[in-house]
Amino acid sequence: PHAPTITNVFYFRDPTCPHHYGRGNTNESDRVLQKRHLQDLLQSIDPLGQLDDEVEEVLLQIGDDFLEDVISASAQIAAHRKSKQLEAKDVLLYLDRHHDLWLPGYSKEEFKPPKKDICTEQHKQRLEMIRKAQRQ
Repeated sequence: PHAPTITNVFYFRDPTCPHHYGRGNTNESDRVLQKRHLQDLLQSIDPLGQLDDEVEEVLLQIGDDFLEDVISASAQIAAHRKSKQLEAKDVLLYLDRHHDLWLPGYSKEEFKPPKKDICTEQHKQRLEMIRKAQRQ
């Protein structure tokens, strides 16, 4: 079964999409992370640091692939909960479960569904009868 189409989300694996960030994309303007950002990050860590062009390209490709995977898997999570919109909780759930990542500024509790009380009244009565039997 194929997941329903998610609205308000780019489907990144579609090579006809003008914003396709998928594997093999080397067009600098279409990338989420650009060489300038990577160089700025390196300079903030080590002002004398330099990256080879090949290393830069590999890091940019890894970043693009990671984002593609996160968006695709998060869209499947949204589809699983029968939503047509990708929400922050879908992305956070994927990152938490598959990469053990949590974004600063977002509380885990904020996106967890409330726990349902699985104890029915009948179950509570049975537990009480067992407790009484054990006391005797």
